[in-house]
Amino acid sequence: MTPQQLAQRRARLLRIHAALLQRIKRLTEDATEDTPGYSIHMADAGTDSFDRDLTLGLASFEQEALYEVDAAIQRIDDGSYGICELTGRPIPQKRLEAIPWTRFSVEAEVQLETVSAHPHIGSLGTVQPEGEDPFVAAFDRELESVSGDSIQELAQSKN
Repeated sequence: MTPQQLAQRRARLLRIHAALLQRIKRLTEDATEDTPGYSIHMADAGTDSFDRDLTLGLASFEQEALYEVDAAIQRIDDGSYGICELTGRPIPQKRLEAIPWTRFSVEAEVQLETVSAHPHIGSLGTVQPEGEDPFVAAFDRELESVSGDSIQELAQSKN
């Protein structure tokens, strides 16, 4: 990978990092909203409790994604970005475009999923509907709102 490509990947990861921090902050604020404890029906209180737990779970999931993004930035800094941690071989560029924080090649990921009882899963929205570009990540759509750039503008800046 060229230094320019690494700089572009690092910039994209930093934008994803910012978007994740924003989502975690929003989820945490939603979970800590005060709800009046008086005159609430028990069923409403149960629903509020469930919603709060669900929101905190989503925040935890986003925190794990943030960890992966931070680790990818560290791999860029130490020169190991784009190398599969299991096989030691280069990860294909298309996979790094689709999942810039990935640590494993597809083959290694399949191997890990068949061995492990807890496969790694992506966040909601990462499955692409038919007809969409499969290499446009869900984070890219959210990045448009954070950075103000469209996917096309980001793609053109990469070229």
